[in-house]
Amino acid sequence: MSRLRFFEDSQPTETGSKNPVFVPSGQEKNDDGLDDNYKLSARYRCEQFNTTKVEDHITFHCDTKKQYLLKLTPGRKAQVVLEQYLYKVNPPALKDAIAATEKLEFDKENVAFGLHADNSIKSVNNFAALQQKWNQFKPELINSELYRTIGRTNPAAAEGLIQGGDLEFGTEDVLLKTYDKSLFYHTIFNDFDPEKDRDSKQQLEFNSQIFVNVPLELELTHGVINDSERTTEVMTVGKLNKGKLNEDTLIQQYNQFYKPIIEYDFTEYIFEYVIRRTVDKNSGLILSATVQLKEAVKYNYEFVTQFDLKKLED
Repeated sequence: MSRLRFFEDSQPTETGSKNPVFVPSGQEKNDDGLDDNYKLSARYRCEQFNTTKVEDHITFHCDTKKQYLLKLTPGRKAQVVLEQYLYKVNPPALKDAIAATEKLEFDKENVAFGLHADNSIKSVNNFAALQQKWNQFKPELINSELYRTIGRTNPAAAEGLIQGGDLEFGTEDVLLKTYDKSLFYHTIFNDFDPEKDRDSKQQLEFNSQIFVNVPLELELTHGVINDSERTTEVMTVGKLNKGKLNEDTLIQQYNQFYKPIIEYDFTEYIFEYVIRRTVDKNSGLILSATVQLKEAVKYNYEFVTQFDLKKLED
């Protein structure tokens, strides 16, 4: 199988033609700090379903749908525009929190990136414009019903909403981590080439969603599971490095936060990470993808994420 091309720069062929996916028609700037007149590459629809279970009983679920426009140019640049954002959440009261920050979500996901050679995100090229959007949105959040409601019962938590935004948009490095955690960006902008010669296994580091300030490390393995004339399906599996976990910390937090509700003792901590991507060999674009994540204290408590992405037909 020939090596897959992941968002490579457009290069002339012997006849002088170019791969049409990556040909821009201009490099003008608009007020958001974005380049206008990118050549349209792909439109994606994504659905993410998050579920929390206590002893197999669902206590929380959220269904989020988004439609994105992805644009590319030579020079390893990309632009993403969030076009639609739909959500359903249970308990319904949590919907107010999402609605209160919906405008900011559209602002934040109108973003231009510089990319590394391995297709991972290198820089946020319109960071200054995004930071300004947050500063403009901050008074709206402070005057929102959500902020006032939280502030009446927990002023520190209300202030935490503002402090969290100030931190997220405070530096480019911190904002980059926000995109890295989002499954759309994680799926599209990542080094998952199964034929690449690597000196060592890739390591993915992030924090637990079940436990507080508990870092996790996964060792990633990429492999081809289906290959045809037009497409290649690549599967990425993450293996949890349990040697870097302090089980005493997990047990202590479990006993503090979960055992009073569940009553059963701590069992075993597990984390599952599987991504399947179907890639078009000609353009290097992802045609479809699925992500399955599960973090759990076995039999007792689990947080499950199912993410599906598909490219819409031109």
